[in-house]
Amino acid sequence: MTKPLDKMHELVTRAALEERERSLSKRRHSNPTEPSAAWVTKARIEEELGYALSVVLATVGCSHARGPYGGCTMCSYLLDGAAEQISSSNIVKQFRKAMSRLEHKEPPLSVKIYTSGSFLDTEEIPPDARVKILDIISDDDRVQEVVIETRPEFIQLSTLEEIKTKLGERTIEIAIGLESSSDVIREVYINKGFTFQDFKAAVDLVLSVGLDIRSYVLIKPPFLTEKQALLDGIQSIKDAADLGSNTVSVNPVAVQKDTVVERLWYRRDYRPPWLWTVSEVLRRARQDVSPDVRIICDPVAPGKRRGPHNCGMCDDAFSKAISKFSLTQDAQSLATLDCDCQHSWMHSLEHEELSLLIHGR
Repeated sequence: MTKPLDKMHELVTRAALEERERSLSKRRHSNPTEPSAAWVTKARIEEELGYALSVVLATVGCSHARGPYGGCTMCSYLLDGAAEQISSSNIVKQFRKAMSRLEHKEPPLSVKIYTSGSFLDTEEIPPDARVKILDIISDDDRVQEVVIETRPEFIQLSTLEEIKTKLGERTIEIAIGLESSSDVIREVYINKGFTFQDFKAAVDLVLSVGLDIRSYVLIKPPFLTEKQALLDGIQSIKDAADLGSNTVSVNPVAVQKDTVVERLWYRRDYRPPWLWTVSEVLRRARQDVSPDVRIICDPVAPGKRRGPHNCGMCDDAFSKAISKFSLTQDAQSLATLDCDCQHSWMHSLEHEELSLLIHGR
């Protein structure tokens, strides 16, 4: 990196560490047998519509956020973590409670396993707990798809082979937060802590054992204009697909508490992405990427000031169109969106200067 980027990275890391300490001070003791969150939604599973369980297991939290660089600039998930190490038995109890939400659901089902960091990090999920969770899934014939989220540094051949052996012929996606295919954006603006080559090496290893890849792409990391965010989102989806991703999950930034992004937002130096931007990224990426690659998006807090939003009048229509696109993969629902605020959005694309003026907060 150049000296100015090195200096910026230093400042971003310092801010991330300050926000990390604020997050840690707010952690409260919680029931170690309860997951941080669990919910069920309709989802496209292979070529059918079914139900997906998402479970966020309460663990000690992300190693990157706990480490010397303070974690990612947009992420407050450390707040969801536990102040102390959770035992293997309690982690398994968390998972069983989450699975009970699928009790009366008909197949096909998908189970998405998250933590405040990485499911494959043995400091968060001890190996015996991981094996037991995989066994629970294996015993449920309704589950046809499993998504396991992790950072690339925790992906090892032996662990991948264990997962494949336990889960059999199910579709298994290893989910990694690429965020952006630009090393500058990912390493400096997001403070992600790994390179594109690190990501590629992890993808190659996953694909080599016959498992699938789900890549997360972030829409509008801090320090980007709306136009830069639009172009980076499209390019990152294309690059993730070219590397072999089976699914690209598009995540518009929402302003989370005690993050660098929130600090910028309070100073009026950051606005979450327009829903116009999100829909355009999805529409154009769908045109450019093979139909074999699934592109999905489930925005957090759409229409809210802290989430991706337009003018307030059309936000609900955009949110529904994005949900429909994710289920059907048909971009027609996005192409017909219309609102007078499109002019304001286009003005932002044409005239917004980096970190000087944020239009339409």
